[in-house]
Amino acid sequence: MKKLINMTVFSHDMDRFEDRGALKDFYKSRGLDGLELQVLWNERLPEKIPQEDVVGVHLRMFPYWLDLWRSDEDALLQEFDKPENWEVYYEGKDKSSILKRLEKELDIAQALNAEYVVFHVSDCRFTETYHNVFHYSDETVIDASCEVINTLLDGKNYTFKFLVENLWWPGLTLTRPEMTERLLRGIHTAQKGIMLDTGHLLHTNLELRTEKEGIDYINKMLDAHGPLCDYICGMHLQQSLSGAYVQKIAQNPPDLKESFWDRFCQCSEHIFNIDAHLPFTHPEVNALIQRISPEYLTLELVSADSAEHGQKLDWQLMALKWHSLALFS
Repeated sequence: MKKLINMTVFSHDMDRFEDRGALKDFYKSRGLDGLELQVLWNERLPEKIPQEDVVGVHLRMFPYWLDLWRSDEDALLQEFDKPENWEVYYEGKDKSSILKRLEKELDIAQALNAEYVVFHVSDCRFTETYHNVFHYSDETVIDASCEVINTLLDGKNYTFKFLVENLWWPGLTLTRPEMTERLLRGIHTAQKGIMLDTGHLLHTNLELRTEKEGIDYINKMLDAHGPLCDYICGMHLQQSLSGAYVQKIAQNPPDLKESFWDRFCQCSEHIFNIDAHLPFTHPEVNALIQRISPEYLTLELVSADSAEHGQKLDWQLMALKWHSLALFS
């Protein structure tokens, strides 16, 4: 099992490290193997990235994309106010912009000799983030995602695994085994698998209040999936027990801002409040990791600076080593 940290090429992350050696020391000194890296399709990799240590590449799929894919201009106008806004957001006018961006990122992953890429199978309109009443079904999002994935991969000779990640919006949630099977059957490539995000799975149950309840819930969903669990190749380890927050907001949602970009920032802040990416420290998390036995374990944490990130990593690693010294051998 390769143990990784999440990293992006954005200045928010890169400015934390003086040079490549400082970044490498940040994870190697903690006994970790490398990076799951989020890249930018239209920019060169920063010199600070130790390219030899990039094990996975996290593709930057849009959280809201299906209306563009289906060329539903009326829906796009309701969300974006005017075409110029979605042209800036998607860096293009139509669904070809989705494919162009992802094709470039897949090529970057191949050039890096990445062992896997990660792709979100999900869709949520910005105006749906507060009330959790969705226009599209799991089936619709999954079928459209298969169209995107097969368009990108059919006839290509990429060497990496293509891992689909669960979220809590319509698409792959890992709460409905029949939908997981539908997705896996719909993807043509044999190099397909699942990236299980523990925190995202917790968000599908708003009644969870403790890490122990969360672990029991994840195990329940794994039990329901039976042999489909064999497709789980990777694991994003994190937790965010935000059900009480979501329930409170749903009872009295705020008025959405008038302009699109203000709404976008407002909804993004709300999403970050839901999905905080905190260390998962309950003793039984080791048994959960051992049950899944992933090839890749990414300690996917969110932080404001390197000191906070290091503190959270140490907290996570201490919890894991404290309860199972053999886990990281």
